[in-house]
Amino acid sequence: MSPLRDAATRRLLAAGWRLGPHLGRRTRRVLTGLGAGAAHRLGGAPVEQLRHNLAVVTGTGPDERLVRDALTSYTRMWLEVLSLPGWSREQVRAAVVTDPVGESLLRREHARRGAVVALPHMANWDLVGAWACSTGLPVTTVAEQLDDPEFAAFTRFREGLGMEVLSHRDPQVLARLLAAVEEGRVVCLMADRLMAGRGLDVRWPLPGGPRPVAMPPGPALVARRSGALLLGLACSYTGDRMRMRFSRPVEHRPGRDGLTAMTQQLADFFAGEVARHPQDWHVLQPFFGPPGADPSSGGRPR
Repeated sequence: MSPLRDAATRRLLAAGWRLGPHLGRRTRRVLTGLGAGAAHRLGGAPVEQLRHNLAVVTGTGPDERLVRDALTSYTRMWLEVLSLPGWSREQVRAAVVTDPVGESLLRREHARRGAVVALPHMANWDLVGAWACSTGLPVTTVAEQLDDPEFAAFTRFREGLGMEVLSHRDPQVLARLLAAVEEGRVVCLMADRLMAGRGLDVRWPLPGGPRPVAMPPGPALVARRSGALLLGLACSYTGDRMRMRFSRPVEHRPGRDGLTAMTQQLADFFAGEVARHPQDWHVLQPFFGPPGADPSSGGRPR
C-alpha cells in the first residue's frame, strides 16, 4: 500500500471509530448502499479478487449482481463494526438469530469441558463475539497483527465488547489459548484463510470438483490438546439480522493426519455455507489462486 493511501485509510478508520457509534440503522443502510456502489464502480485488485473467488465457489462466470451483493454485505459488516461500541447488550442480542440446537450444545459443553469455535469470514464475526460476551460466553480470539495503530484500535474495540484479543505473532499464542479454555473462555478463531505459516492441506468442495486449499490448524490443535468441543460456526445476513448456524461436533482424531481430518470437516461445513450464502463470504484475498484461473474448472489455471 502506498504511503498516501495508507494515510488516507488511517484517517478514514479514525473518523469511523469516532462517528460509527452514533450511526442509526437507517443511516447505516443508506451508507451501505452508497459505499457498495462506489466500490463496485471503482473496482481495483481486491474487487477483482472477490469477483474471482465468487466465480469459483458458484462455478459460473462473473455475476455482477452477486458481486454487488457481496460488496453490499462487506460494507454493511464494516459499518456494523464501527457502530458496535454504541450498541447496548439488548441491541446486540436482537441483531442475532441463533441455531438453538447448536447453541444449546455449545453452552452445555462449554460448561463441561470447554469449547473452541471455528469461523469463516462470513457476515460479521465481531458481532458473534459481542453476542457471545453479552450472553455469558466470554471470548478469547486471535487477530491478525496489522500495523501498530490499526492493531491497537481493533484490540481496544474488541476488548470493549468483552473479548480477550491475542496477536497471531505472539510466540506464546497456543499456550495462551489453552489457558483460556482452562479459564472457562470460549476460544473463537477465524479458520478459513491463513494469517501466517503453511497450514494444513485440505480440499474445498466446489461445483467443478474439490480444490486444494491451505487452512489453519489452530482450531483443531487447541480443541484436541485441551479436550474441548470443536464446532464450526457460519453466519449470514437475513433482513436486518444475522443468522448463526453451527456445524456438527468435530470428532478429535490423533496425529497430524487427525488434525487434517478435523480441519477437513470444518472445510466441508464452511464450503457448504459459502455455497448457500456466497454474498456474505468476505474474502478479498487470494484463496483459490489468482483471478486468471478458470472458475469453470474449479479455479484451475487456464
